[in-house]
Amino acid sequence: MIKNKNNQYTVECLSKIAGDCLQNGEYCDSEEEAENWVEKECWIFSGEGWICIKCHDQFMGNLKSHRKEKGNGLDGIDSDAEGHDGLDNDLENGIDNVYGKVN
Repeated sequence: MIKNKNNQYTVECLSKIAGDCLQNGEYCDSEEEAENWVEKECWIFSGEGWICIKCHDQFMGNLKSHRKEKGNGLDGIDSDAEGHDGLDNDLENGIDNVYGKVN
C-alpha cells in the first residue's frame, strides 16, 4: 500500500509482524520513486502489497521452526536422511543456507 503524506509517498509494509518491522519505506516525491526504493531495498511483493525485509526474515524463521517441528528425515529428526515425508526438503535446505543450520 502506498501512503501519501504532505505530497510525499511511501510504501507501507503489508505484514508488520516483525518486532523490528520498518513499517514504511523512505518518503519519496512520487509513487514510482517509492516503489523503486522498496525494490532497491529488496522488499518482497506478495501480490497484495510489499513486505519489508525484516518481516520476510520473520516469516522465513517461522517457516523454518515449523519445518523443524514436523521433521524432515526418515527418522523424524533433522538429519541428512531424506525420504518422501510430504515436506519440501529443498525449501528447508534453502532456508538453512540463509539462516545457518540449526541443530
